[in-house]
Amino acid sequence: MNNVMDNLKKIAKAVLFIALFVVLYTGSREVLRNKSESEALGKIFTMPNESYSVVLAGPSHIQYGVHPSVLKSEYNISACNTATAAQSMPTTYYVVKEMIERHSPEIVAVDLFCMFYPEVYFTPTRFHQAIDNFPIGKNKAEAILDLAEVSKSEFFLNYMLYHGRWKSLTRTDYTVTKEYDETSQVLYVTTPFENDFVPLDKAIKNEVPEVPLQYLKKIVDLCKETNTELILTVIPYRADVDNNDVTGAYQQSIYNKIEEYAQDWGVEYINLLYHLDDMGFDFQTDMAEFSHLNESGSMKVSKYFGKILKDRLEN
Repeated sequence: MNNVMDNLKKIAKAVLFIALFVVLYTGSREVLRNKSESEALGKIFTMPNESYSVVLAGPSHIQYGVHPSVLKSEYNISACNTATAAQSMPTTYYVVKEMIERHSPEIVAVDLFCMFYPEVYFTPTRFHQAIDNFPIGKNKAEAILDLAEVSKSEFFLNYMLYHGRWKSLTRTDYTVTKEYDETSQVLYVTTPFENDFVPLDKAIKNEVPEVPLQYLKKIVDLCKETNTELILTVIPYRADVDNNDVTGAYQQSIYNKIEEYAQDWGVEYINLLYHLDDMGFDFQTDMAEFSHLNESGSMKVSKYFGKILKDRLEN
């Protein structure tokens, strides 16, 4: 009898130790995690009982280009923006998958800016900015196993990546908030450009790199399987400027080719580079820099795109 009691005590102590370790590890990891980038994504994932009609996904172009607060105030659309900096299409696929499973949106809108990059992700840091905000679960594990090109343990056990931040912790690192401040997704600077942008002839096309095309098709299939409407879009920017040695003409030729795919897939495609006049867009006042919209530009795009979303939700 004594041996049984001793064994039960040992088991209880072991269970208590493991539980305490998990709590301390999880808590310290959250405190130490670098929250300067993309924290909104983690809060959106885990927002309890929140229902979104529209999910915006992709890289920073849509992050700074379409604001849920404007969609709410102008059209009473409940939306969230899951974009992160340089979010690759493979990463976007797993973001969309997580959001559909958690929040069942009626519409998912995906920006196509990163489609001309052939990589699974741009850098490990950019992948961290998205994947570190995923809740622990099947989709996070699948994304890491599928996409991580460096040590996969770095993404499963990211504590080692951030443990050195203890020297730079501030009060906000210890603060838990359920909401995110959308004003952090607005750029209040202006870089004027001449209004001489002319979109590329739609007849000029180039083949889309295999990896992003593969994952874009997975998003298309996922949305069809879940009866979720998908809209593919290109948020305005100076698409005639070279970006990381990728010419503006090549970028636009990829968008033109994707329009052809979208027609074959039966998916709505809205390249806003061809709607600038309809929005009253002004490159002298509406750009933060060549690649991102400022407050003025994002208001115009949010209102214009919001009207499209409203129409799709009502019909």
